[in-house]
Amino acid sequence: MAQTLGKLCRNARQFIESPGLRYRYKQHSKGKESRYAQSLAQKLEEWNAQDQSLHYKVDIGFAPPTVDRKVQLTERLECRKKVKSDINMQIAAKYKRLQVSLDDVEKTWEITAGPSQIKQVAEYYGIFDDLYENGQFLPIKPLKINFTYILDEEYASPVYRGNIIKPYEAVAAPQVSYDAKDDELYTLVLTTPDCHLTEENREYLHWLVGNIPGNKIAQGKELCDYLQPFPPRGVGYCRYIFVLYKQEKSLDLSKFARTTPCTNLAERTFSTYDFYRELQDDITPIGLAFFQSDWDQTLTKFFHDTLEMKEPSFEYDFDEVVLKPQEWFPHSQPFNLYLDKYKDKKQLQKELLLEKLKERHPFKSPPKPDKYPLAFPIKGSYPTWLKDDIRQKKMREGKWKYM
Repeated sequence: MAQTLGKLCRNARQFIESPGLRYRYKQHSKGKESRYAQSLAQKLEEWNAQDQSLHYKVDIGFAPPTVDRKVQLTERLECRKKVKSDINMQIAAKYKRLQVSLDDVEKTWEITAGPSQIKQVAEYYGIFDDLYENGQFLPIKPLKINFTYILDEEYASPVYRGNIIKPYEAVAAPQVSYDAKDDELYTLVLTTPDCHLTEENREYLHWLVGNIPGNKIAQGKELCDYLQPFPPRGVGYCRYIFVLYKQEKSLDLSKFARTTPCTNLAERTFSTYDFYRELQDDITPIGLAFFQSDWDQTLTKFFHDTLEMKEPSFEYDFDEVVLKPQEWFPHSQPFNLYLDKYKDKKQLQKELLLEKLKERHPFKSPPKPDKYPLAFPIKGSYPTWLKDDIRQKKMREGKWKYM
């Protein structure tokens, strides 16, 4: 009996520890164990593998600036000597009172790791693939871009690398600055590869200034006047990309000129790939910055008044949900949610509108929501499903989201 029991235990242990099989509380785990299966990173690498003979990258920019290693080590040594000789600085650092100039830190970052990190972020957002296909470049010249707008007072929204700027913040042309010599010439382009309304794989040109002497944008030739971002409702976030090109000589860019003001979107149809391909012998990309924007309420007026067109709105057509036949008394299901599933959508929207009108006056501004809506107890005796519905209404969740 003892031998038989021992044999059964050994067989059970072998079954449990065998690759790909687990047995615990009468449940089998699906798939292989982690030590035998591929990780998510390995699977993504296998799925996204590309033929390098077809999908190779071409560097179309400038080479990174070389830094003399001796000079770099000398500067570090001098900095250490300065810190060691300054007792006050050591004391401030020890007690966490040492103040560091963020401007100096930013300048150091722009010279050292900045260009490569900006390039990595641009690759992550698919900037190079959508603008230059197989081309890419190292943005060695930092761009400082600020949108200024006025609400109650004047505000500034800087452009970094993918930060969100709303359309009402970018109504006017931004202030662009960069370090350059007066005898150099540049071209600045603002374009978006997203949300073209009529053609696939095309862009909208939002701003084009050529033959800029140094960093004086106002003295350059404005070939296409500035147009604010206008991402349509329902498409999500759109990318708006600034690219700075360095020119080898003064160029005749009249071919790319648009009428001023240009409110015809067909005229603003653009291709960065074709633009660079035609001028690649005379221009080289050197600077990059971009932001993201999505729809807001100010664009309704912009589409009607400025672009003189109907405002486009995109919605996803979901497949019709097939429901089971309605039961007379559904068990273990929220009563109100179960009934809402079988109601007509128009009837449900009508009920929500009537509830909304109870709280709002047609000629007064809507009341401010409570800062802590669940801090107030629900008075009265209600069933559980109704209490949950009241809580959702207070928190503006579920069907009460758009009240």
